[in-house]
Amino acid sequence: MSIQENPQDLQALETAVKLLTDTPVMIKISNVVGSTIEAGLKALPQKGRDVIQQATQKGLNKAVELAGKTLEAKVQEASTKTHMFAAAASGAIGGFFGFAGLAVEIPATTVLMMRSILDIARSEGHDITDPKVQLECLSVFSHGSETSDADDKTDASYYASRAALAEVMTEAAKSLSKIAADRAAKNLSAKTAGKSVAQLIDAIATRFGIVITEKAALQAAPVLGAFTGATVNSLFMDFYQDTARGHFTVLRLEEKYGMEAIKNEFENVRLRLARELTR
Repeated sequence: MSIQENPQDLQALETAVKLLTDTPVMIKISNVVGSTIEAGLKALPQKGRDVIQQATQKGLNKAVELAGKTLEAKVQEASTKTHMFAAAASGAIGGFFGFAGLAVEIPATTVLMMRSILDIARSEGHDITDPKVQLECLSVFSHGSETSDADDKTDASYYASRAALAEVMTEAAKSLSKIAADRAAKNLSAKTAGKSVAQLIDAIATRFGIVITEKAALQAAPVLGAFTGATVNSLFMDFYQDTARGHFTVLRLEEKYGMEAIKNEFENVRLRLARELTR
């Protein structure tokens, strides 16, 4: 059966394409906040950058622990607004304390985002107790680091990102599957998850860290950053919720029709939408 024969699935793919080829998150945030990334980065001291890198790594490690515990596996609607509010509150607190708040705010926001991503994966019918699905949730953080021009916003930016992580994702899934067979999986951490999972976290942290650094640069001014922090975190959560929705829609359709079929149709839809925008 072809996806062309199922209007509902075709519409779902079109929505996913729109979500996965949308304006990069930091451009959206810069437009709303009214400040440029470049200006914020110039004001960000090296000490702040170091804190951000450490906090990003810590947040992703905590996200792995959350994946091991997961939410209830039963399929249900995602609570996107609840997670959005929590992220805004976290951003406001972190922004109020400026650089000093980053070490706490970044891991907290990352864990909140992971919970929301798991929630969205579940709402799309995926089994969030499956280690492979948990890693797919983690991989969502690798998307959105593009700050390039629109010419790069093709299916390659999404599928190439997946391809770049494919090998280490496969090894990490094997590692988690072995752990999941043991009751110790309930106490999963980056240390117990094994070398392959650590390598995956490092690969994702490299990409996610770029976006986190830019985000922090826009919200790190003490006191004044409280409002900015809440606004930035809301937009940040919204972007990754949309990315998760698009990603898990694509994965669901790939399971049904095959990866190559969906990848080709993804490109067809993307080109059609691009032509419509230029009319």
